[in-house]
Amino acid sequence: MNDKKKRIIKGSIELFAHKGFHATSVQEIVDQANVAKGSFYNYFESKEDLIVSIYDYYYVTILERMKEAQKEQDPRQSLIKQFEIYFNFIIENKPLIVMLLRDQVPLGQNAESFIIQTRQQNFNWSKANILAIYGDSIKPFENDAAVLLEGMIHCYTSWIVVDEKTIDRRQLPKFLLNRLENVCQGMMNEEEHPAIQRLPNVFEQSALLLTKIRQLIHSAIQDPSKALEALDVIEQEVQKENPQNIIIESMLDHLKKFSALNDEVLTLEETLEREIL
Repeated sequence: MNDKKKRIIKGSIELFAHKGFHATSVQEIVDQANVAKGSFYNYFESKEDLIVSIYDYYYVTILERMKEAQKEQDPRQSLIKQFEIYFNFIIENKPLIVMLLRDQVPLGQNAESFIIQTRQQNFNWSKANILAIYGDSIKPFENDAAVLLEGMIHCYTSWIVVDEKTIDRRQLPKFLLNRLENVCQGMMNEEEHPAIQRLPNVFEQSALLLTKIRQLIHSAIQDPSKALEALDVIEQEVQKENPQNIIIESMLDHLKKFSALNDEVLTLEETLEREIL
């Protein structure tokens, strides 16, 4: 991420947590970040657009911390450590989270794309951890197990934000793992069909690759605008009932010009050939 953009994000986080979203001006943000006001609008169309970047900044930070925990050999211990990292992060940043809820902060125009991306990644994170623990035995129920795990995490997150003192945070990670054990063993032992028969289109392989490429563009390309435009065109086209192959192929060729994206773009091209091209 560009250094100025990161400074603006970090400066705004401090101000929003202290003063609130609506009471903080763009001028105060750029003063805090020690950048010119024009720099703000080079990266963000509005304060609302900035909020999406803050969410993204936090999300990437959590993922990076969790990667270290995933090196743990025992998948159960790995998941416990990931729970600890996540809930500690929520506590550390509770003032900002409370402000966002209290001020009912509207999200910018890029919110829909970000929400879809995080939904994909959260679901895949849940499935990957579940499969690492239970292997092929959980395969028929992997989607239901992932949804149930996400539900538990979401509810306990909400509880912590409202009143963290009523929860034993040290016990919570192990408690969640034990409840996941109950859920997964119960589904594997009982003879019933999974509730989720198939995944929505947002979880197709091509959609997941598009999300991964978007993250790479933000992290590895100095000026991401052209690459993001090409990716947006591909995303819009694949969602159409009759996508134009020539448009998709042209945008893929454009993305191949960025060496940092080459492997993922080639994989996307092969995947789209199977799905729609």
